[in-house]
Amino acid sequence: MRMNGITKYWVLILLISVIAVFKAAAQKVVFGTTTDVVGLSPILTNDSASSGVGNQIYETLFTRYADNFDTVVPLLAESYETPDNRTWIITLRKGIRFHDGTPFNAEAVKFTFERIVEPEVAAPRASILKPMESIEVIDEYTVKLTTAAPYGAMLSALCHANTAIVSPSAVKKYGSVMNNPVGTGPFKFSERVPGDRVTLVRNEDYWRGPAGIDTFVYKVIPEVSTITAMLETGDIDFMIDVPPEQTARLNFNPDVELVVQPGTRINYFGFNHKVTPLDNLLVRQAFAHAIDRDAYVGTLNGLGFRSNGIIGPKVFGYDPSIEDSGYAFNPGKAKELLRRAGYSRGLKLVLHTSNTPDYMSMAEIVQAQLKDVGVDIRLNVMEWGAFLAATRKHEHQLFLLAWGNLTADGSELVYPNLHPETAPRSNYSKADTDQLILASRATTDQGERLRILKEVNRILVEDVAMIPMAHAAVAYAYNKDVSGLEVRPNNSWFVYRVEKK
Repeated sequence: MRMNGITKYWVLILLISVIAVFKAAAQKVVFGTTTDVVGLSPILTNDSASSGVGNQIYETLFTRYADNFDTVVPLLAESYETPDNRTWIITLRKGIRFHDGTPFNAEAVKFTFERIVEPEVAAPRASILKPMESIEVIDEYTVKLTTAAPYGAMLSALCHANTAIVSPSAVKKYGSVMNNPVGTGPFKFSERVPGDRVTLVRNEDYWRGPAGIDTFVYKVIPEVSTITAMLETGDIDFMIDVPPEQTARLNFNPDVELVVQPGTRINYFGFNHKVTPLDNLLVRQAFAHAIDRDAYVGTLNGLGFRSNGIIGPKVFGYDPSIEDSGYAFNPGKAKELLRRAGYSRGLKLVLHTSNTPDYMSMAEIVQAQLKDVGVDIRLNVMEWGAFLAATRKHEHQLFLLAWGNLTADGSELVYPNLHPETAPRSNYSKADTDQLILASRATTDQGERLRILKEVNRILVEDVAMIPMAHAAVAYAYNKDVSGLEVRPNNSWFVYRVEKK
């Protein structure tokens, strides 16, 4: 059959359209990681793996974008006002729906926030909304938060992934959204195969417009070397938390882009302060002198930096003078302090750690260094979820952990990790310090908050509340056919604007 010019034109247009549709359908992006998610509820989880997937599904009222991270901007919120220092009136965006069709409105915000602080729910980050005395629905798109006392970190708290808004209908239907997540974000849940993958699909009705890809896969891969190889072959598209031993390899690969930028996360060595002999300051000081943090930072190949402060350089509350505090590496001094504490014959203790590569590397380094001063450390290596559960129940003496500090606020570092109200893994409590930590949250005067946090940082360092092993850089790598990946200084990442060539 012969075709005239007009027929050929429409056939060509149809062919182009089919190709475009096929290309769009092929837009799948795969993220490779060694760590499985604990669950898919922002209320019931508090780990970076779960937050990573959750950030694609759920949204918060406010946020900080990578290109202007110091500034808090509205997301699901439209605006806010503070008629006094205990009242926050928040106007919400209109016309947004959850993935299950439930309207996003003031009732959904009230439901979520009340669930976060409900004692029976036992949300691990309930502390972030503890200052909230009440939440009131003013109208369909306006809520009023009232705090028991002024809360200076309120907007930072409302940027936190654990305050993301969930569908009330989904919670009522499933009991929780750990396995059935329903948010307002650019991606909807498709499936989870524990230990293997989580698959998300594009939310075609997303209020900011559909994402650039139609499928996102969070792929669990046991070995980081395998992840790197799969990135190079194109079997995965990006990886976060590139380990030091992989940086040179990725840097020399012309098909891969490696990005390293300063971050907010602290990697730390933690104590259970209610366990003998770790309740003894002399013993903790001995540990601080025994651990060569410079040696550890040196293994990170530029992916971390040393600071004596618990509140580090990229976090609100940091003061450069903290670098003159703390305890320098001095094994002889460590042995002397142990002798003074009554342990001249040494100590035998257990260190809980996750089986992920970064924690295992840190564990082996401190184990060897402590052995040099007479402290025999047995490693209790656990799967990530089991490790979190055990240490949350205080079934440990020593532990290694990191705090991503999604808020980039010093109060929201020291309060959840080192204040007794939050039942932290550290079991740390010191009356004067406890009061100062609360005071850092109880004023909206940011200058006063900064002054208090500087003092808190100094006291915690001197008391060896924890040992800051390193303040991590954010390191990620992606195939050069991928564009639009957003990774923020707090190590949170987003694939909404990602596209593939």
